[in-house]
Amino acid sequence: MKPALIVTHLPDRAVGIVRECLESAGCEVIERNPDDHAPMPSADDVSGIVSLGGRQSARHVDADPFIAAEVALLAGALARQVPVLGMCLGAQLLAVAGGGVVTYSGRMYAGWPELVTLPAAADDPVYGSFPARLPVLKWHEDLIAPPPGALELATTPGPGSALFRIGPCAWGSQAHLELTPSMLIDGWLSDASDSAEVEAAGNPIDAFRSESRGHLEVQMAAARPMFSAFGRLTTSWTSSTA
Repeated sequence: MKPALIVTHLPDRAVGIVRECLESAGCEVIERNPDDHAPMPSADDVSGIVSLGGRQSARHVDADPFIAAEVALLAGALARQVPVLGMCLGAQLLAVAGGGVVTYSGRMYAGWPELVTLPAAADDPVYGSFPARLPVLKWHEDLIAPPPGALELATTPGPGSALFRIGPCAWGSQAHLELTPSMLIDGWLSDASDSAEVEAAGNPIDAFRSESRGHLEVQMAAARPMFSAFGRLTTSWTSSTA
């Protein structure tokens, strides 16, 4: 079986609940990060791709060789119908790879808005188990306009796409559904520059940490089945298309 690929973009290389969910579904997992200085595999060499968040921007793909290579990989995956799941930056890169547009919102947003699923999500093989309403962590300054023909699966307040699917097997989420307490509370929200960014977005950091502890438990309960479903789809898609 071909391995599933997780792409991280931050120096911490944190993958949250993603690897454990993929492995529990039977996936062998490999990773790529800009600091590896290793080439991206081709879409023919992987059974699925999960792309996570980062500081880079999908508005400046050509300025970053790693991001340019990743967008090319995602475009190849879309063409070959290799399953893809993107979180935040990963969703933005997926949208660009599929012909969508990413624009600057004018400010950084960090918060726990309510994600409301749409009727199209009910029968979705990855997000069909999601509750009707769910607090999710969004932390971004760019907005996604998915490519023509993409299916919107859920919304959050404000502009930009929140959750979408391109074709039969590629999904993008503006929210960070991969998070764990060690990744968010002990990681990002304990970092001085990240904490300053949260406060600049209008959130007193102590209150935001407290809010995040409560909401994160709920988000993780919904996200684990979703990532596991993606892992099962990846293994079955491989066996049916190999």
